This record gives sequence, structure tokens and C-alpha cells, in this order.
Amino acid sequence: MDVFRHAVASFEPTSSGVLLWTRLTGATDSEWVIARDAGLADVVASGQARTGPERDHTVVVDVDGLSAGTSYWYRFSAGGEHSPVGRTRTLPGAPTDHLRLGLACCAHFSVAPLGVYRALAEREVDLVVHLGDYLYEDDGSQGVRTHRPPRPAVRLDDYRDRVAQLREDPDLQALHLRHPMAGIWDDHDLADNAWQGGAKRHDPDTQGEWSDRVAAAARTRQEWLPSRLRDPADPLVTWRSLAVGDLVELLLLDTRLTGRDLQAGDEGAKALHDPSRSLLGDDQRDWLRTRLADTSRPWALVASGVVVNSLCLPLPSAAWLNPLLPNGYADFDGELIHDDQWDGYPAERERLAGWIEERAQSGARTLLVSGDVHSSWAFEGPCGDDGPVAVELTVPAVSSAAMGRAHYPGAWRVLDRLVGRMDHVRWADVTERGYVVLDLTPDQATVEWWFVHPYHDEPAATAELATAFVTRRADWPPRFDSTEERIEDPVRPGLPVPLPGRPQDLTALRRRRRVRLGAELAGAGVATAMAATPVALAVRALRRRRC
Repeated sequence: MDVFRHAVASFEPTSSGVLLWTRLTGATDSEWVIARDAGLADVVASGQARTGPERDHTVVVDVDGLSAGTSYWYRFSAGGEHSPVGRTRTLPGAPTDHLRLGLACCAHFSVAPLGVYRALAEREVDLVVHLGDYLYEDDGSQGVRTHRPPRPAVRLDDYRDRVAQLREDPDLQALHLRHPMAGIWDDHDLADNAWQGGAKRHDPDTQGEWSDRVAAAARTRQEWLPSRLRDPADPLVTWRSLAVGDLVELLLLDTRLTGRDLQAGDEGAKALHDPSRSLLGDDQRDWLRTRLADTSRPWALVASGVVVNSLCLPLPSAAWLNPLLPNGYADFDGELIHDDQWDGYPAERERLAGWIEERAQSGARTLLVSGDVHSSWAFEGPCGDDGPVAVELTVPAVSSAAMGRAHYPGAWRVLDRLVGRMDHVRWADVTERGYVVLDLTPDQATVEWWFVHPYHDEPAATAELATAFVTRRADWPPRFDSTEERIEDPVRPGLPVPLPGRPQDLTALRRRRRVRLGAELAGAGVATAMAATPVALAVRALRRRRC
């Protein structure tokens, strides 16, 4: 019997503790142990835990009394079997001179293998921050893998089965075996284009009450990706913070559900520039303002599921351009706005920029990190009264279709030319999958975008540094400067055995990919020809107006 089919994981570390996780198949009682060495000889804590169907047979152990900034190894035992040994790490305590984060998002299991996770697993970071879309709730029909169940996740058993399928994947298991994780959710963790009252494709007549679906998704998430909730009795309140010594506070937002009004482009929504349009909600907004006002640490890192800066494309609105545009864009008074991002909530963004500017008056700085759009961006913004008040780094997808490849084959050529003409965009890539490493000290933040070939036998061997920037706390307004200085991963002991092998369906996935690439290459020439007209129009449009 494979009791530990879903391996082990760790979540939400503090400077003195961490949440250890596993799931039992065919057993209810387990024992756990955590030690200072990979051989589990130097044991620091151990205990027993019981689970059952009421929590989908998952086990979560909150271990405390650990040393700050320290690696630990742990294992569960049940039914006469041992789990794989996992490695975790506590956050550093004060004084803190360094923090290294891995950032990832958007893992559409049906679309491509999760090799990006494996490549990130083989880096050395203190914590992985997942920026949403850990799972996709759809039926998987747009991809080459079959989702389990083969229909949209709606009920509790659906979400449980979907995330269980993910956690059987050896690439994702590799990431969890090597690093602790903290994360936020985005729409596909619930349903596409979700907001507090529903979702774009949620049909109450056939799928039941929206509140029941949300409750099922939230319960499943807390079972499989446990977090230190502000209120354990309310799994819908997911916004929270992780303080890292005296260096940085990670502010993990909910930009998807509890405070979000209907997207501006949908029927019945408030007008785009209505000052009462909400993305955060009153409670979260007050909390965020209070946290940003705390300048006891030099940095605040605000994690948003959706992009804060403007993604307004410098194109005139024209129906014939729609096949070239990424998902999510809509025409607002002749401007192409991505209304599911903060672009759709401009008053909320203006408030955030004001709080960041107030924070900066004491010398404290703010970093913004985001995901969702399946592309990589380095923004200088948003702007306050006198220019940018922060920089934002947007993380590429793990396996979801890249922004520039989501529609007409070769359409990325159009998009690539357009983003280069957006003044607040320091750099962008709309075609590659990968992850980001953020290295933080009291004086500066260094950001590296790494692109990965997820179909390769050894994804880590394909990891290529796309670009690197540094932003310094002393600079005002904040900016990104290119840097060629590499910050090497620290050297730390790994796991006692090699990581699990690649997925068994990798050969079939490669074969299907070759077919898709053939279609894309055939369409690329047509798209290149189509690009000439919209790009010329964009240049003229930029002279007339700014997004």
C-alpha cells in the first residue's frame, strides 16, 4: 500500500516554527519526527497525529520551538511505511541581513508538465511564495492532459480530487520536498474571473450556489495548502502577513474574492472610475494601510494575485485586432484595459500608491510582486504625485499557456513590440515559462527572471537567466537598474535521496507539443504580416494619448 502517495510538504514558516503536512492513504494514525540532519538522528521534536475523511485524510502539524534561519528535515510514518524525508527551513530572526525568495504561479496541469517547479526545487531559497492559480478548476479540455475529475471543479470532492492529482505529480512533489511554501489564491483556485458574488463561468442553475462552491474551494485549500489564517474559523479571510526579522514584512493579499467588485466590463458592474469600486474590501484595505504605515522594517513586500501596474495596451480599439490580444482585455472609451487586474480598479490602485508614498517619507520602501498574466514584467510604478512610488515584478507561469501564445499562433510578435513602447515597463517577456528569484538585503533588492524548458528530462539544466535588475532603497523615485552581478545560491545540505523522477506521461506530452509547435510555426508568418499594421497604429496612438 502506498500510504504516502502525496509525499510531504511544509508551509507558513516563522522564525520559530513551521506547518508540516502529509496525506494518508488507508491509514488514520501517524507519527512524525523533525531533526537537524537529513538522517533524522538529531531529533528536535516528534509526536503523533490522527486524521480522517472530515479533513480529506490530510495531516497538519504545527511545530514550534525551532531555531531561526535553520534547515530541518522531517518524516511521517503510518501503516508500517515511512514517507519520503522532506526538508524545510525557518525564517531568519532579527537582526536580518538577507532573505532569498523563489516566486512562482499559474500551474495549469492539463496544459504542460510542471518542470518549472522541479527547476525551482533545485535552487536554494529560504521560502517559495506562490502567487496563485496553484490549481485550475476547469475541465482540462483545452490542454493535453486529462483533469481529474474530467469536469469543472464545483463541489468539495471535485476540488479535493483536483488538488490530489496535482500533488501526485513528481515535479510538484520535488518542490515541496525541498522548500517551505506560503501563498495566495487567485481565480482558478476558485473559478475563472471570480469575484465576491460569482465568476464568469459559474452557472448557479447547474453548479449550485456560488457561496457553496467558494466554501468547498477554501476548505480544500486549507486542507492541502494550510496557512496561518487570521481567523481559523473563517477560511475565506486569507489575507495575512509574515514578518521576517527586522528586514521585511510579506503582505499576502486577497485580490480575488472577499473584497472584489464585479469586473468593470461585465453587465451590472460599477463604472470603471467609480471611486467606490473595490478590489480589497474595507477590512483588508484598513489592514493594508496599517501595515504599510509600519516603517519599523526597511521593506514591505506586497504580494498581489493580479498585476498592480497598468497593462493598458498602446493600441486603438478595433474589433479586427481581437484575435491578436491576450485574454482579459476590454474596450473602455477607446482604450484596451485588462479589467481583471488593478487596471479595472483604478481608485483602489490610487489609494495604494498614496499609502506607499506616505511610507516612503520615512525611508521605508515597498516592493510589489504579482502573477496571473502568464508573462514576465518589470514595472516602475505605480505613480504618485511625483513619479513612481514602487517597482513591481510580475512572475511568469509554471505551465499555463504564455500570454503571447494564448490566441493566434505567432501573435506574440505583435505583443512583444507593443510592450516595448510602454514607458513604465522596464522589461517584459510574453512567451516563456519560468520562475523568479528575489534576493533582499536592507539596502537593495535583486530580481532575477529564470526561464525553463519544462519538457526536458532535466529542467534545471535548461534554466536560463533572462534578465536581472536591482532596486536600491536609497533611490527615489524607485527604479530598476540592470545588473550583471550574480548572487550565488547558498550551499546547504539537501535531501537524503534523489528527487522523484519525471512524470510518466512526459513522452506523450512531448509528442503532443511537437504537433502544436508545428501549427504555431505555420501561423507565425501570417501573424508577422498582421503585426505591421497594428504596430504602426500603436505608434501614432502613443503620440496622441497615454494609457
